[in-house]
Amino acid sequence: MVSVDTFKYEYRSQKIGASLILHADSFEWMGRIPAECVHAIVADPPYGVKEYNFDQIEKRTNGNGGIWRIPPSFDGSNRAPLPRFTALNSKERDSLYRFFLEWSKLAVHALLPGGHVFIASNAFLSQLVFSALIAGGLEFRG
Repeated sequence: MVSVDTFKYEYRSQKIGASLILHADSFEWMGRIPAECVHAIVADPPYGVKEYNFDQIEKRTNGNGGIWRIPPSFDGSNRAPLPRFTALNSKERDSLYRFFLEWSKLAVHALLPGGHVFIASNAFLSQLVFSALIAGGLEFRG
């Protein structure tokens, strides 16, 4: 059995029990590790197709919105802005699809047979993300 420390490389990491949490570029990291060596992948991707462009960050900072939905305060607590993925055009959606298609191919390489991927998404993007993951070789299970 290979130690999880083998997969740390130079990335910031934290070992919790037998698990290893890494802060890394997943494309780079999954491209470095041997095939079929990971039991599961838990990911909360940034979906940074548009919301982290300079002009959108500036609008968020100034409270002007842009792609960012500025939520109202609730019970005296100010909530953080959230991106409105409904504002993505077809070119941006295609870019997002290609990102997850390539990402899923690397995940298939890394995962042991029967391994699992748990990925954060939202209702608007889930169909696009899931279809790309399936096209890349993963199987969707509800």
